[in-house]
Amino acid sequence: MMKVKVSFDTWLQLLGMLGVLGGLIALVIELNQSQKLARATAYQVRVSEIQEAQRELALSEDLAAILHRFDSEGVDSLTADEKGRVVAWNLAIQWRMQGQFYQYEQGFLEEAAMQRTLDGLANGIYARWEQLGLTDRIHPAAWKNTIIARLNQE
Repeated sequence: MMKVKVSFDTWLQLLGMLGVLGGLIALVIELNQSQKLARATAYQVRVSEIQEAQRELALSEDLAAILHRFDSEGVDSLTADEKGRVVAWNLAIQWRMQGQFYQYEQGFLEEAAMQRTLDGLANGIYARWEQLGLTDRIHPAAWKNTIIARLNQE
């Protein structure tokens, strides 16, 4: 049996290469997370802009009374202008929830927060969207499927 002597320099070079390899792996993981975060941030900015536009349309001193009448008497109790404001308000809610779902899918929102959102939908928000004809505006399909699955648990 032949013994091979490995010099101290060779061991140092091997350890150095392993260190570089480990650093590259860590860098790839960090870049992947940064890319996901950048996508989620960009998506949230887009949703926030749309939501803010809808919110400006919907907000006024008498909106609370309009929303109360919608909840207690239904959509037929509203004038066309009032219905437009209620629709705008609910679209803003829809966009916010869609943004939360995207963040959840990317791993930036915890399960408990997503469950609270789904609970809100199951406890009346989705029924309001049905009354207003807004359920066809729920996107992406994965988000709509998640909502339907939660509603079917009831």
